[in-house]
Amino acid sequence: MLIALLIVLIALTAPSSAISFSTLFGNSQSSTSQASDVDLSNGTDIKVRQPLLKATDWFLTEQEITDSRGGIPRTDLAVYTTGNAVTSFTVTKEFYDSVYDDLSTTEEGDRVMLSAFVTALVPLKPDVDVTGARTGVGKVFTDMVKRGTNANILNWSNIGYKIFATKARDLINNIPPSPINGAKAVFLFDDRVRNVASAYHQKTLVLTANSSSDIDYQPVAYVGGLDLAKERWDTIYHNNSALRDASGITFKRKGWIDGHIRIHGPAAKDVANNFVARWNSDYLPSQGLVDDLLGFENPPYEHIPQLNYASSNTTGNLGKQSIQITRTFSCKYKHYKEFAPRGENSLFHARIKAIKNAKNFIYIEDQYFIYVPELLDAIMEVMPKIQHLVVIANPETNPFTKGGYIKY
Repeated sequence: MLIALLIVLIALTAPSSAISFSTLFGNSQSSTSQASDVDLSNGTDIKVRQPLLKATDWFLTEQEITDSRGGIPRTDLAVYTTGNAVTSFTVTKEFYDSVYDDLSTTEEGDRVMLSAFVTALVPLKPDVDVTGARTGVGKVFTDMVKRGTNANILNWSNIGYKIFATKARDLINNIPPSPINGAKAVFLFDDRVRNVASAYHQKTLVLTANSSSDIDYQPVAYVGGLDLAKERWDTIYHNNSALRDASGITFKRKGWIDGHIRIHGPAAKDVANNFVARWNSDYLPSQGLVDDLLGFENPPYEHIPQLNYASSNTTGNLGKQSIQITRTFSCKYKHYKEFAPRGENSLFHARIKAIKNAKNFIYIEDQYFIYVPELLDAIMEVMPKIQHLVVIANPETNPFTKGGYIKY
């Protein structure tokens, strides 16, 4: 799935201990032997090296992307784009504020495309609108359609959050068409994944005009780890439990940490094209008896048009950021024939390449940090050459502990 991957080179003010992975993943040894494998270096004995500064050094090449797709070239997305303006959100409230501002300013003829792990009818600005009467997801989408904006939502058929997602579907699919131009909102459940243990984790939002002859016009896209859902809204201080409870945001957790970025530029077209390809696939989502039994029925719907712009698909003049969009589609699923007939794991290859490019520091945030041999091999390859490796993973007390590094 398309995920915002962040591997950051950072300078730490104080040295941290490093431990050899051989003591964690090697064969069972005596305690004396294990102790001898421990690297007690704090990294200060390793000289700082000049990092790679060109974006293209970090990006996958066109051939590497093709290789990640089983030899099938990727024609619907650019290899990479330049001239993007990027805003990062490490506090979820800031993400919600920005999304509300963008959704509230759409106009007649605009399009909104949302891909989600889960969607719920939560207030986007609970700090000023506890009930969501003015800023709730349902209200915002209703107002968008009334203004003449078309909205399309692909939401994973998420059993764990079904009660919230089905309420969102029912409300959004019953929004009356726009009296201005007939614009409407369509919410679909998407179950087109490999098996019941799989999931769609593409969390993207695209805001764009239907078409534009302006050579400078570029759409906006949000990509990252956040949904418009329960739990997610929080502040940097994580001290708003009472407000979260009162606004119905709280579900199981009392706070949330996650990241997202806003892209304004040609990279947003890649995010949009990924969505359009999924929506327009001839293999329809949620058509089985199980979907009906679980309440994941979809309404009749139509294909949506491709983006139609005069502006460049690869270069912009809105900012200085270069971006490569990577994603994951299982090679073992047979119904991605239009856009990934042999799957795609460019995200995985991009992560490995970034790790191997590190010269001094590696910082990884990962919800599960699942044990993957290729990932471990890449880390082990660079460990003797870098000063620090910092990994932050969410402590799991569920079945994911069986697959993550935490079990060691």
